[in-house]
Amino acid sequence: MGNTVTTPDSGLENHSGLESKDALRVVETVDETTIQDRIRLEPCTAQKPELIMFSDAEPLGNRIAATPDPWADLRFQANLVMALPDAAIATDADYNVRLTNPAAEELYDFVAADVVGTPVMNLIRLSEDPAEDRKLKKANEKVLLSNGFWSGRVRHLAANGEHVDIDASATVLRDETEAMRGVLFLSRDVTPLRRAERAAQERTEFADAVLESLPGRTCVIDAHGTVVAVNHRYRNEGPAGAGEATGPALGDDYLAWLVDTMDEDAGKDFGELLSGECPDYRTEFATVRRRKRYWTELFAVPLSTGETGAVVTHVDITARKQAESALTRRATHDPLTGLPNRVLLADRLAHALSRAARTKTQVGLLFCDLDGFRNVNNTFGHLAGDRLLVTIAKRLRAVCRSSDTVARVSGDEFVIILEDVEGRGEVEEVARRIIEALTEPVVLEQGNAKTGTSIGLVISSGVPRAGIRTVENLIRDADSAMYAAKEAGRARYAWFSPEMRERPRERPTFVQAINRLLNR
Repeated sequence: MGNTVTTPDSGLENHSGLESKDALRVVETVDETTIQDRIRLEPCTAQKPELIMFSDAEPLGNRIAATPDPWADLRFQANLVMALPDAAIATDADYNVRLTNPAAEELYDFVAADVVGTPVMNLIRLSEDPAEDRKLKKANEKVLLSNGFWSGRVRHLAANGEHVDIDASATVLRDETEAMRGVLFLSRDVTPLRRAERAAQERTEFADAVLESLPGRTCVIDAHGTVVAVNHRYRNEGPAGAGEATGPALGDDYLAWLVDTMDEDAGKDFGELLSGECPDYRTEFATVRRRKRYWTELFAVPLSTGETGAVVTHVDITARKQAESALTRRATHDPLTGLPNRVLLADRLAHALSRAARTKTQVGLLFCDLDGFRNVNNTFGHLAGDRLLVTIAKRLRAVCRSSDTVARVSGDEFVIILEDVEGRGEVEEVARRIIEALTEPVVLEQGNAKTGTSIGLVISSGVPRAGIRTVENLIRDADSAMYAAKEAGRARYAWFSPEMRERPRERPTFVQAINRLLNR
């Protein structure tokens, strides 16, 4: 007979009427009643919510007689578990699965009915080598049983062979006698975050390796902050690369220059290096010469001779800053049209929805798909098609406000974000202007290209702390509405309605469509 586990989540609204001192008590009876019969909600006298399990509960009949609706507590707890945004798996003391939520089914790719009663460790694979997998799990279990809690980042090997980075935690559930009654596992997929972190780290390490191989503008500072030695580049270029005699020379106060160039905090931090309170000091600062910005990285380490002082190296990182800026733009903008791409679109839409929720405004989303674009490619060639797309992008920008986002998300598909809209009428007005602008033929070297657009419309009053799932859903809805506009005759717009989600059509599935738009 298994245990059912639930726990309050700080991110959930409290609709139960419980005070903060209340807690969920999961009760197991000794008879053969069902698991639903064994669950109830009861106040706890502790100062904060805590999960308690015990086995000397009153008979089921007494509880039903005392409670008008014996299923109310069950429904509350079931809803609470199912509403958890993280994957949740509850087990008994033998680590056999007793309860899961949909997030867990999605993350670990299983059906709840198939895994209940099976060992939870069968769901998670930490290594392709079975022996290494058992070793890792044993080490984690040792920490869990010793501390009553375990958390960490693990790499789960999915059934398709892909590695999934997961932030996970496990909490031992005990009864009033401190006997272990089960474990609650919570998991969250952080694979995209880890990819971004690794990519950023690789770029930074590469840039640092290149810069470190170049000679810098170096000086030596004594314990009082006075410049006592300089190299050739420092003497000729100064610390900021502005030229000879543009910084503290031999015998000058380096700390005073540092404060004048940056601020008092920089001088204080550098003083801590000289006093031995920190192992090194690194910062970046910009100077403007002839209306151009130049960046310098300052890196200081204590003298290794045992004397108090520091070696300070100044490296020109202007090229790196410009390269980072260019990389950022290439990563977030379409190279053909210069419009934001799907990555930047998703980020801006999430911020727009969160802002609309705070300011009580609305956000409009327009999904535009060109009509007849394939004919242009087939008739005039792909180069002409590219020129057509550039012209279309310019027309879309001209129709929209400077505060709106016009993004190209795939070959002939564009998405527009309208912030601070007053209602449907304003969104429809923009859609009509777009249809009119894109109906005009585009003059190409090979001839006049005629096209149009079908537009799907969605409006939202905002979502607090909008995430990628919200963004995906909104783009999916706008895409569905766009397809309805095409079915209605093209060169028109259509508003999204919920029944469109159920309409069969020869288009990619939801997951395929979102992957195509956001992960291509």
